[in-house]
Amino acid sequence: MRAAELIDDIIIEPVDPTMGASASFAGFFGVVIFLMVIGLIFSAVIGYRKYRILRDAGTDPFTVDAAVAAKVLKSDVLAAPAPARSMEERLRELDDLLARGVITADEHREARAAALRD
Repeated sequence: MRAAELIDDIIIEPVDPTMGASASFAGFFGVVIFLMVIGLIFSAVIGYRKYRILRDAGTDPFTVDAAVAAKVLKSDVLAAPAPARSMEERLRELDDLLARGVITADEHREARAAALRD
């Protein structure tokens, strides 16, 4: 009987191998939740600061994107570029500048050569 008692003392109950994994998962999940809470607090603080800045500037913080879009659409930022002038128009303008004395004959010759190269 003594040997049987010794064997019973030596035999250890089997340990569940997933027991450590569930503890690790709980720790990981806790860290994720903590980071999410910190992120939400940070977002709320930044949002409130932006709200105050826009409100103090006299702008409705909830419609500022629409106001900016309206200003851009009314401005010349999105205007189409002027159509390219023809070679004849460019040369005619250079001749006119020379005739009015705005440019010298040398400047006219250089500008005409540059215009013809383009």
